[in-house]
Amino acid sequence: MPKIVLLAMPGCMGGTVHAALDIFYVANACLQRLHGAALAPGARFEVQLTTAGDAPVQTRSGQTLVPDTSLTQIAKADVVLISSILAAESGRAEVAEYLARQQDTVAWIRAQAQSGTLMVSACSGSFLLAEAGLLDGREATTHWFLERIFRERYPHVGYNSQKLLLEYEDLICGGAYTAFNDLLLRLVARFAGREVALLCARLLLLDPGRELQQPFHRLLPGRSHGDAEIKAAQEWLAAHYAERITMEQLAEAVAMGSRNFKRRFKAATGETPLEYLQQLRVEAAKQQLEMTGRSSNEVIWAVGYEDISSFRRLFKKLTGITMEQYRKRFGLPA
Repeated sequence: MPKIVLLAMPGCMGGTVHAALDIFYVANACLQRLHGAALAPGARFEVQLTTAGDAPVQTRSGQTLVPDTSLTQIAKADVVLISSILAAESGRAEVAEYLARQQDTVAWIRAQAQSGTLMVSACSGSFLLAEAGLLDGREATTHWFLERIFRERYPHVGYNSQKLLLEYEDLICGGAYTAFNDLLLRLVARFAGREVALLCARLLLLDPGRELQQPFHRLLPGRSHGDAEIKAAQEWLAAHYAERITMEQLAEAVAMGSRNFKRRFKAATGETPLEYLQQLRVEAAKQQLEMTGRSSNEVIWAVGYEDISSFRRLFKKLTGITMEQYRKRFGLPA
């Protein structure tokens, strides 16, 4: 079995670290149950906790994690499992400042990868893989709330907003918080077999079949772009999304010509006005599916669409599931 180094970063979500320790403990118990006395001494997962800077680190919620070993004592790990690094609501400046302080750790991650170590991370920890250049030319993902910052900071990485996990022979990265559970089950399956992973999932009430993170996305707050007229247009759209809207009407609402407005909107937000309006309407539909008993068709009409089939296709494109599947997963109990 692999020797796993669990790297806890300052400001991580403590649950991701504890989940790793707990799931590998359960995996070892499952191995013992399945094989009994026939289980070889080296056929168990071994996990060592280490930290950036070789000192105890505080989690985002204030707990202290004490390392078992230091980075400098680890010549080569079989697997390096990286925790999350900072809060999902962090801004660009905070992300840049954090990563600037962690360049020694980034260099260690890069060296481990070059020596053939399997590198694994989910949530905001994916920034460390990208910072080390390990994601260049590949598809990757991170916490959906940090998507825009990730895309801007790492243009050579093909960002995938749909998949929960992106797995390669030498690297795995995943989406937000509970994607760590999916990632850990994937590691158990890779090294101990699918039977052990499924037994772990049953014991811990985990769903081993999750693939998409799209249904969990929310329309992100508009990025800070400094264009007052476009900000006003976004606010106008938020108040009038359920009405019949033409782009000419929207441009007139902020006293701009249509062509200039479309160009500036795209430059400021990264999306066309129509794409932004569609996202607003899908978000409004999601909230109604979560909180009301309206039929799907009533929801579609309420958010400003008359073409039911067209909106259903749009909803599935942006969320990865149908409106009925979304309500079943996220709606209030009947």
